[in-house]
Amino acid sequence: MASNPDTPIISIDRGATFTDFAMVESGRLKETFSLENRSWQAISSSYAHLNTKYHSDHIVFSGCATGMPAAMQERINIIAEIDAIGFGGAALVNSSNCVVVSMGTGTAVVHFINNSAKHVGGSGVGGGTIKGLASLICGIEDPLQLDALAMQGSASNLNLTISDLGYEEISFLGADMTASNFASVKSKKTEDLAAGILRLVGETVGIISSICARELNCRENIVMVGKVAHSPYIRQILNLVGKLYQTRFLYPANPGFATAYGAALKYQHDQRIG
Repeated sequence: MASNPDTPIISIDRGATFTDFAMVESGRLKETFSLENRSWQAISSSYAHLNTKYHSDHIVFSGCATGMPAAMQERINIIAEIDAIGFGGAALVNSSNCVVVSMGTGTAVVHFINNSAKHVGGSGVGGGTIKGLASLICGIEDPLQLDALAMQGSASNLNLTISDLGYEEISFLGADMTASNFASVKSKKTEDLAAGILRLVGETVGIISSICARELNCRENIVMVGKVAHSPYIRQILNLVGKLYQTRFLYPANPGFATAYGAALKYQHDQRIG
């Protein structure tokens, strides 16, 4: 069925932890919400609610479609997750050439250029890592609480730094930079542990993203999306990595719904050229 730019589109992104819903109209996010639930029963219920509210014949889906009920399959257009990430992240910063980094349960790095998305790298380190380590080490389940504690702590009480090795600097790394995460545990305070966990994830994702962006000549346009991209502490670490690697991280509004948004935009794009 053909689509025009004003057509309301219901978009669903089923991730490893959350399922995100977005209503996209005239190319803009109109309504968004998330479920910390991947069950098809919960997804079908929310989908039915949106469909009753907006009466749209244009339904798109990204993420894991395994086990999708037949009634949904008959109406839904499946969009490749990499395409959805690329289109969504690029649209949120109005860019035609950028690296989009989706920090969800894990991390995916996507190059978007000329209305095409390509998966260029990633890591199993991401929001799932934060959640698991926070539970195991700190006994904390709430990411907002973890972030607030990290702001009060110091990862230098846990990490081996360049200065600890006896150097003032190594290459472009200054004395206070991490040589090894959790290799010099001098504190077991919860706030220091929280800082150590978030720094580990932020540094890992930031370095991988920066290397990819430099190789793709996109060092000024690294778009951070996914729910972890909301974290103020993670942003601090990413900006620090950016200074070291001479890259720039961008933090758009609504980063947690970039993939759902992008699935709708990719669908519209395909309708126009098809």
